[in-house]
Amino acid sequence: MPTVRRFGGAVAGSAALASAGVASGQQPLLAAAVIPLAFVLVGALSGTPEAAGSVRVDRRMGPPSPMPGETVRVTLTVENPTDRALPDVRVVDGVPDAVTVFEGSPRAALSLRAGESATVSYSVIARRGEYAFDPPRVRLRNASATGYDTAAVDAGGDVRLSCEVGVDAVPLHEQTTGFTGQLPTDTGGSGVEFYGTREYRTGDPPSRIDWRQLAKSGSLTTVDYRRQQAARTVVVVDAREPCDLAPAEGYPTGVDLGVYAAARLVGTLADADHQVGVAAVEDAGLGETVSWVEPSSGPELRARAERLFSDVLESPASDRGVADGSGVPGDGDAVADLRRRLSGSTQLLIVSPVLDGYPVEAVRTLAAHGHELTLVSPDVTGYDSTGKRIAALERRTRLAEVRDAGVPVVDWHPDEPLTLALADATEAMR
Repeated sequence: MPTVRRFGGAVAGSAALASAGVASGQQPLLAAAVIPLAFVLVGALSGTPEAAGSVRVDRRMGPPSPMPGETVRVTLTVENPTDRALPDVRVVDGVPDAVTVFEGSPRAALSLRAGESATVSYSVIARRGEYAFDPPRVRLRNASATGYDTAAVDAGGDVRLSCEVGVDAVPLHEQTTGFTGQLPTDTGGSGVEFYGTREYRTGDPPSRIDWRQLAKSGSLTTVDYRRQQAARTVVVVDAREPCDLAPAEGYPTGVDLGVYAAARLVGTLADADHQVGVAAVEDAGLGETVSWVEPSSGPELRARAERLFSDVLESPASDRGVADGSGVPGDGDAVADLRRRLSGSTQLLIVSPVLDGYPVEAVRTLAAHGHELTLVSPDVTGYDSTGKRIAALERRTRLAEVRDAGVPVVDWHPDEPLTLALADATEAMR
């Protein structure tokens, strides 16, 4: 926007007062005309600096790889690199429409001496995906506030907010396939971690003979190492309409957090050479339907899983039916569909906010058919209203029912790093 100068009205008013003072000979009127006129003249002589060349802006965001729902601190450093003072600096950061400001304000009014800088800080709520910030808008006014200049100033530092990271620990049961992997077992064999020794048997490889024991006692013994096998695991995301709720406007929903947790789980399991599959349970008419990615490994698995997650997030909430709180499977029984697809050695990681009774019944049914399960439950309930407190109590009751069925539960609140929640569950299972 070009510089705008507002001298006309002030000059005309001062001229009128001056004319009246001269005509009447009254000094008060003459003084009343001279003072504002002098003020306007000072502003005119001082000029209005150009915003684009008079201010530098640097933006920093942290933490650098937040999870959805986590608070991200945004700090703008506004600097005056010129040799003149900037008495009135207005700054508005370019926050993306999809990102909610949680605390503070991206707007500020500053006064900067030559070479001085100041900071503006506010917090936003991270959401899964990548969001680009627009350049901050800067407006400079002159000393008399009679003119200003506005421009978008490119910010240095961070320009994107991204929520895409992996996990370090996944709670797996000792239900494995015959493939070699990174899951320790309680049986001896070939591997890398010492397990024990036993008497030599014909056919044992020479590399596993305890030669020191042979030299010391003359007896042949064989060293066993802890066997490591690959688990065949399916990560199941509960993406039904009752899960598509958030604790407050602008926060991630249970589906958002569920997809985020599932993506991290799939990535970590694939990195550990496990056979990984993905399933998403969504509404379909009166029942539920299952989107399915067959357990496998490698880059193709990651690509197929990412497509499934993207489809889930892009599916309109209106396509997922209406939540009635009953939690009873409808005509399209997703649990029966899952059972038909699963082999006996497959274990399940079920990700659900457990906002109704459906996941509890699904877990019980799958566990009764011999599948090892772990429930990862993002908490999207709140406590700032009676209704939210009731929903939180009902969720805790359902989680207790799942634990009573012998199924481990990872109760994850978005304020807590998912990695820590999974590590705690892994340690408890071991």
